Amino acid sequence: MPGSGRQILIAANPKSGATESGPRVTALNEGICSSGYQSQVIYDLQEIAALAPKLHSEGQLRAVIAAGGDGTADALANLLPHDIPLQLFPLGTENLLARYLGIKSEVDQAIGIIQTGISRQIDVGQANDKVFLVMASIGFDALVVKEMDAIRKGHINRWSYTRPILRAISKYRFPQLKFQVRDSESEEFRELDSAAWGFVFNVPRYAASLEFCPQSDPEDGLLDLCQFSKGGLFFGTGYLTRLFFRGHQSMKGFSHAKFSEMKIEAVDGSEVPFQIDGDPGGFLPLHIKTLSKRLTLLVPG
Repeated sequence: MPGSGRQILIAANPKSGATESGPRVTALNEGICSSGYQSQVIYDLQEIAALAPKLHSEGQLRAVIAAGGDGTADALANLLPHDIPLQLFPLGTENLLARYLGIKSEVDQAIGIIQTGISRQIDVGQANDKVFLVMASIGFDALVVKEMDAIRKGHINRWSYTRPILRAISKYRFPQLKFQVRDSESEEFRELDSAAWGFVFNVPRYAASLEFCPQSDPEDGLLDLCQFSKGGLFFGTGYLTRLFFRGHQSMKGFSHAKFSEMKIEAVDGSEVPFQIDGDPGGFLPLHIKTLSKRLTLLVPG
């Protein structure tokens, strides 16, 4: 159940999105206070992590609002107990989880969710020791994210990725990746065919509205793996073209599997990065598993 208290904590990320988000956070805070709730904006996530459980245990907390992008929501999911309601106010570049839930950066909608929203528990993924909400990827896509993170100084938009993409093209050699998966019904891992590209989805959303895995469901207790077998830019361009026309799942070289737990490593031991929800995650080996009903979201009723 969502919190019944009157206190709202707004966890604000000042770097989210392509433009300055401060005025929208201020408008959100003022709108909430005008609606009869108590609200405060906090930029220090560690302060949120200390204050939210205290208010929740005292019955004073209605929700914590993630005013930022998918990375802000991820950070809060990693810091807060699973029963504290999290509400989204999307201010990031892609806002994949918010788009999936039909949530916009509109103050009136946010207040409506506070007043009449319902609690929804969804699965999350865990990549090594970090929780992610939407997706993870391994290889070229993750190297682009890593290169973007290395040069980022403030707000970004999709064009900001041009330089990181070019740098990744010059560096990445597309090693084959080894995948071992198991589902919730089996105790043993089974090995899949190796592939050069790997994308894991909890929610059926990806940047630029590409639909890798429309069958992904964040309430089925499983994650979805999409693989593309061939490496290199020639094959990558072909995969991307088919993705735009939503014909990739019928093409040779694509495969899909549902799983509850997975292990990934490079066949030749290469240093291969992975990313989670648009932030660098580290390097292989990677152990991913589903945490069923781990996140409590306050969503439109």
